[in-house]
Amino acid sequence: RQVCIRDSDKTLFIMKVHTASFFSLLAVLGAITAVSSCSKTDYVAGMWQGNPERIADIPGTSDASSTMTIDFAPRSDRKGPGEVDLSAVVELQQAVVGMADASGVPYQANITATASISGTYVPEDGDDDDYILSLDASTLDVTVDPSGVVFTGNVLTGAERPLLDSLTAATADRWRVIITAAMREQFYKYSRIEDVKVHHGDMMSMEVDHRDMTFRRVAQN
Repeated sequence: RQVCIRDSDKTLFIMKVHTASFFSLLAVLGAITAVSSCSKTDYVAGMWQGNPERIADIPGTSDASSTMTIDFAPRSDRKGPGEVDLSAVVELQQAVVGMADASGVPYQANITATASISGTYVPEDGDDDDYILSLDASTLDVTVDPSGVVFTGNVLTGAERPLLDSLTAATADRWRVIITAAMREQFYKYSRIEDVKVHHGDMMSMEVDHRDMTFRRVAQN
């Protein structure tokens, strides 16, 4: 049976087909954009550790360095910003003049601390290899364990244990305040990381505060 279609019906049919195709195209483009964003978030997923980096301009130190670790964790639903944790092991040497027993002999204190801060990360709009890290200042934490405070110099071997313990605790408290200020500045240099590249799956390079950095993967996410 032959079916006749009026010209007006033909026009309406064609418009419907074109409209459906248009919205289908929009859906495909949206899906591609979502996958692309998801892929860029997943691209850096994992825990990465850098090389020891010297920290300059910490008052009272003869040497100071930090080893940074970055943990990128995409959301389980792969939507929205991922979570990021920055942590660092900080090692410094403090040249101290004068002994606890008032002998006046110089000695040195080696201090080890841990610092951490958390936040979120997203790929920067319009840039394939740059990321924005939004760090939450309220999560900044610095710990100086008194057991990580080591005094050098033979003169300390004769110090009374209570006096040495008191000196150790005071040194740890003092340096926690100083290291907190230094690491706050150090962490916020990572608010924008540029030219991020993953090499062979286990090495990552990036530019941080106009400096080239290299990290190695230490765990998967």
